[in-house]
Amino acid sequence: MFTSKSKYNNPFLRLRFLTYTFYILLFTSYGINAQSVTGEPAGVPELHKKYEFAPWEDPTITSINRQPSRATSYSYTSVEDALKGDRTKSRIQMLNGDWDFKYAVNLKEASKDFYKNTVSGWDKIEVPSNWEMKGYDNPIYKSAVYPFRPINPPYIPKDYNGVGSYQRSFTVPENWKDMTVTLHFGAVSSGFEVWLNGEFLGYGEDSFLPSEFDITPYLKTGENVVSVRVIRWTDGSYLEDQDHWRMSGIQREVFIMAEPKLRIQDFFVQTKLDKQYTDAIFKLRPKVENLTGEKVKDYTMNVQLYDANNTAMFKEPLQRPVIDLINESYPRLDNVRFGFFQETIKNPKKWSSEEPNLYTMVISIKDKNGNVTEAKSCKIGFRSIEFSKENGKMLINGKETYVYGVNRHDHHPTRGKAVTREDIKQDITTIKKFNFNFIRTSHYPNDPYFYELCDQYGIMVMDEANQETHGIGGKLSNDPLWTNAYMERMIRMVERDKNHPSVVMWSLGNEGGKGPNHAAMSGWVHDFDITRPVHYEPAQGNAKLDGYIDPLDPRYPKTIDHAYRFENPQDDSYVDMVSRFYPGVFTPKFLVDQKKDTRPIIFVEYSHAMGNSVGNLKELWDEFRSLPRVIGGCIWEFKDQGIVKFDSRSGQNYFAHGGDFGEKYHDGNFNTKGIVDSNGKPKGSIFENKWVYQPAISTLNGNQLEIKNRQAVKSLESYIPVLKVLENGNVIKTQILKPLKVEAGQSTTLDISSYLPKMKADAEYILNIEFQLSKDEFWTSKGYAVAEDQFILKKKEVVSPESKKEILNVSESDSDFKIKGKTFDITIGKINGALSSYIFNGEEQVFAPLLPNFVRPLTDNDKRGWKSQKLLKQWYKAKPKLVNISIDKSASEIKITSDYEVIKDSASVNVVYNILPNGLIKVDYSLKASDKLPNIPKIGMQMGVQRKFDQISWYGKGELENYSDRSFGSFVGKYSLPINDFIEHYPKPQENGNRCDVRWMALTTPQKNNGFLVVNDTKVLSMSAWPYTQENLSSSGHTYDLKDPGFLTVNIDLIQMGVGGNDSWTLVAQPLEQYQIKSGNYEYSFYLTPFRGSKNQLENSLKKFKY
Repeated sequence: MFTSKSKYNNPFLRLRFLTYTFYILLFTSYGINAQSVTGEPAGVPELHKKYEFAPWEDPTITSINRQPSRATSYSYTSVEDALKGDRTKSRIQMLNGDWDFKYAVNLKEASKDFYKNTVSGWDKIEVPSNWEMKGYDNPIYKSAVYPFRPINPPYIPKDYNGVGSYQRSFTVPENWKDMTVTLHFGAVSSGFEVWLNGEFLGYGEDSFLPSEFDITPYLKTGENVVSVRVIRWTDGSYLEDQDHWRMSGIQREVFIMAEPKLRIQDFFVQTKLDKQYTDAIFKLRPKVENLTGEKVKDYTMNVQLYDANNTAMFKEPLQRPVIDLINESYPRLDNVRFGFFQETIKNPKKWSSEEPNLYTMVISIKDKNGNVTEAKSCKIGFRSIEFSKENGKMLINGKETYVYGVNRHDHHPTRGKAVTREDIKQDITTIKKFNFNFIRTSHYPNDPYFYELCDQYGIMVMDEANQETHGIGGKLSNDPLWTNAYMERMIRMVERDKNHPSVVMWSLGNEGGKGPNHAAMSGWVHDFDITRPVHYEPAQGNAKLDGYIDPLDPRYPKTIDHAYRFENPQDDSYVDMVSRFYPGVFTPKFLVDQKKDTRPIIFVEYSHAMGNSVGNLKELWDEFRSLPRVIGGCIWEFKDQGIVKFDSRSGQNYFAHGGDFGEKYHDGNFNTKGIVDSNGKPKGSIFENKWVYQPAISTLNGNQLEIKNRQAVKSLESYIPVLKVLENGNVIKTQILKPLKVEAGQSTTLDISSYLPKMKADAEYILNIEFQLSKDEFWTSKGYAVAEDQFILKKKEVVSPESKKEILNVSESDSDFKIKGKTFDITIGKINGALSSYIFNGEEQVFAPLLPNFVRPLTDNDKRGWKSQKLLKQWYKAKPKLVNISIDKSASEIKITSDYEVIKDSASVNVVYNILPNGLIKVDYSLKASDKLPNIPKIGMQMGVQRKFDQISWYGKGELENYSDRSFGSFVGKYSLPINDFIEHYPKPQENGNRCDVRWMALTTPQKNNGFLVVNDTKVLSMSAWPYTQENLSSSGHTYDLKDPGFLTVNIDLIQMGVGGNDSWTLVAQPLEQYQIKSGNYEYSFYLTPFRGSKNQLENSLKKFKY
């Protein structure tokens, strides 16, 4: 049983629900004049008129003739088939595939009576799909405020509101003749009418829940014709103002299902653990429908539970006469006992995200002869959720468990919202592999297959109702005319998903203000399902309590700034947790220290992953773990929402975002904020998530390796520990250890002395520890590393590369210094003081001069968040000006010194080129900057090298990009990638591709026998390379704007500021102070050398530096 274990678990919620329902009966609403949250004036109310059939403009009509929502299950003819759960063996017939289709721009232009006849000459369209992805009308991306005008609920646009008319035929199997046949639409956006054989079947709204219609009376022998008319926007669209692409059509699967006249209509399973979380009570409340017209007293309902090996848990199936359920009496006082079937299970295996143990329940009905007339099945788990009385943390089966969560939208770059089962599986597999244990279904119920996988893989789910009125705040929640629409969206979701053990929380919706309709939703679900808590982030403030500050009070926080949203003085009593968005690192303590509430705190959206982002994740989680009440949060968001589009000018495909389809109302690239790209390919940022959430964490003190098991349930025995020792980036020893018997929450210490090699003075040694899976899992294979840490055992001593004593010829002109050796010609320009040319073996290496650089292409966080270009504008405007250049020929090497004025009287740079006889160049860089200047975006130098050197190899952190505040999940090693894989292709071009802690980086041909090598001196480098110029990256709006300049831009930096990303629209977006660069004095050095020769020439060149 869910208990919040605080005084805010209101016992009068049922009374509140009844009270709000009573209001609906008492009051009549005349519509809402809805001014938007951005201040747009309300639409002009429409004059009263005679009633006409237009359910799409009547909030009291959300459906017509639609069947009640029910748990996902399929009808089988045998217990054996139901146990296997292969739905292709059930009584269903899929209607996916090609349908006849005709599009119209509005209802007036739409086909009127097409459903009366079989159409001909229409287009074909795939079902499920979104018609915008098939070339009919355009998708619209809006984060908030509706994609249509006027905003005038419940009225919808008349001139531009697309309508899709669909038709197809099907034949019902002969053995379905005496069955109840249901037509199932998985989801249709946003409202639709349906006819069968010319007769009206019904109407439905809610773009993300199934609609089912009983078609039995309408069926005929032979071919049947189903016709559907879908309207893009209905009154229900006012409840669907979510941050994603707005698309239309039949977007989830369609099928027909047959069931006997006496059928198992629905069922609800609850499992209650005892106080020791050992034994459990299995409770089942089924529903049956009897349309036989006969007495069914000799029919029985039978229930059996099977473990993972399909072994029956009950000696004999639980059995009761069907007539007992049909004739069940409900008491006048209290309520009927939930468990129509109820049985104690001794110590069942529990379901958790770490150990998702599932049982299969099979319900069957037998006739008087003992023959099975119907069987249905469902996976169940024994699981409890509650919050600790001591510290407010979340307890799953009594074990403290964190929410390592992510927000996920349905999205595919070519299919839009109509994702396939394969698409869903790809998403869930990636999420599990990167140590997430929780998904918020932002912001609508998902396809049933999603929950099936979460049950199986071990991913907890916050199931969120399809309710968001972002554009008009809480206006509709305060209008009783809309109460049924709110209620139905909640009730239908809960009824469908109630049996999934992965669903651990219900959410009333997202960003829809608050009001009595939300309280009514919560009241119903609390009474219906006592096992799960209820969430709703906008339920902030409780006007019933002293100390409440209303939204017009000057003390109330600004709308766009989430990080400072206090408890006011508490969140409303109808939610079971305090929910907030986009905290700064200071926010968790800020909330806890108010001590006005005891409920758990969840940051249901945090670490805004827009563009190059997700900085300081470790620091956030250090706070989360150290404080009471804080249970974790959900990254925003999982996947970029780019759509593949073709640019005819460049001949390239690209990921389109808001505005790229000519839509009037849009929010630009605000929908490209995922930790994987639009194809589902992981970005560098997701590796930081993996490390922060990993099940084991290790620290090294001397030769003592302390290992802590962070898990709530599992021992580390389930993983194989592997130690790896690296010498200069090469693995020289791998030691597979015996599994460690470290229980959840416990630690152990391992002496690693015996595993370490004798260490050379001129080499660097690194220790890696991995915890690998000891067996195959549904989501990956044995040997996959779920946790990894790295430690520097010994740093490399500085080695000055040897140089042959050869004579260098130096010549000087008005424009440059030229240094000529046996195989090279080097030019240092007198105008810019830079290395401007390096001809090696007759071939030019330098295609853009090596110059000081202090800025980067703006990230989304930089530009639209904390606006670094304004706060740090002195550096963004700085243009280093050469003030002096000199040459020293007296030493065994040539020294050329260039002095730059960067910011007048405030910042200067000194660059010394030390040119050795063998052509090696050592560059010494020194910056002197006043501490009165703003922070510096980056400190480094930039140059251009040959374009054909497009294979990037390096010894540093990798494999994917990493930054100073997002590098804990990146590990030092030797890596090599082609330039196209080395960079990160953000849909809106920006800073990308950086690698921290670089010892050396080589830009080479694919064979690595010809290239340009950069090697660090005493300090590790921060480096990147792009096949574009910095100016081009900075000015481009799309990837097709990027032009190949004919060379690679190489950044050789000492340091670059972090990427930040607590949000992407306020000062909170900036990197933490420790990841910014204070203005002051800095110096570093590095070596440059080209190479050319044999297959192993890169290795030969590195030997000069003892690498």
